[in-house]
Amino acid sequence: MLAHIMLAHIKRDDLLRLSKQAALAVPRNTTIKELQGIHLEADEGNSMLTLTATNLEITIRASMGAVVERPGNTVIDARLLTDIVSKLPKDSNLDMELERGGQLAIRSGHTHYLLNVLSGDKYPMPELPFPDDTIPVTGVQSLVRKTAFAAADGENAPLMSCIKISLGPDGLRGVSTNGFCIMEAKGDENCKGASELLIPAHSLAALAAISRDSDVYEMGLAGKSIVFWNGELLFSARLMEGKYPNTKILFDSFQAKYSVNLSAEELASAVLSASVVAPENSRIEVAFGEHVIRVSAGEDRERATVPVKALVLSAPGQPFYYNYKTLLQYLRLVKGKVTLDFDERGLLAIRAGATQYIQSPLRAPKQAAQSQKAA
Repeated sequence: MLAHIMLAHIKRDDLLRLSKQAALAVPRNTTIKELQGIHLEADEGNSMLTLTATNLEITIRASMGAVVERPGNTVIDARLLTDIVSKLPKDSNLDMELERGGQLAIRSGHTHYLLNVLSGDKYPMPELPFPDDTIPVTGVQSLVRKTAFAAADGENAPLMSCIKISLGPDGLRGVSTNGFCIMEAKGDENCKGASELLIPAHSLAALAAISRDSDVYEMGLAGKSIVFWNGELLFSARLMEGKYPNTKILFDSFQAKYSVNLSAEELASAVLSASVVAPENSRIEVAFGEHVIRVSAGEDRERATVPVKALVLSAPGQPFYYNYKTLLQYLRLVKGKVTLDFDERGLLAIRAGATQYIQSPLRAPKQAAQSQKAA
């Protein structure tokens, strides 16, 4: 009869929730077998089962209470673990038992799985910050949601694919830019310090996906990573190094020449309606009337124009043009009355609540066409 190591009794629903969280850090393409799986560790002393996954850029480590008869660790294929546990009855309990022969038995009622697994001894575990060097922070989910959309997408601009997290005397701020727009959002006012961190936007998006705004994290540095820890969930992300664009100078130097006050929801609805016939370049036109602005899109005989009631404080004599997709993403974050400020050339600035936003105008259609012919 084979001897066994690692025996734990676990609640199915808790294991399914944690396995889905950890799976967000499993790389889609890797030749390293261990990284294709989730590391399981049964801790007898603390009566905990801990799941860890990493793609070497982010690490997710989540713990749950368990009855541990024998401690141990192993690595199980992430997709297989989630598929198996999801098929077990809700509110059921299960046993995990690791044999010395290298197989993991999962039992629940009359259901029995016997799986080939890997040793967990060499799995890369995250570094932890010193507790005295951490700062409590809340509202992480909202801060990421307000900034991630404006970060660059792709490998051509790695620094601009980051969100710059700044800790200052006024609290936490997040800034993102893709070269065409800039977004700045205030975060936790009580999270104060004197540092700037560059964190890839896709890494923070993974943290936001498993967080709530009410979650209180202890945030700190560990080596070249930023770590968030709330007692049950640990999230670690590798920091980027380099010089981030000076976005502050653009906000400080912006000079408004034209201003319009209107409803953010009505403008968003107009942009969405007009965009149905927008060309592939995503250009919309914003024209100014006496008590209205008109949002238009389309070319040739296909065209849509949607009016929006507005308090036009000062208006240019010509329309301006913008990428509607980017503008719409911002407008969906704000509510109520907002003021749109434009400089002489159409650079757009919106300040609403705890956010500041700048978007560059596009060339007028004729100018863009002439530029393409010249090229």
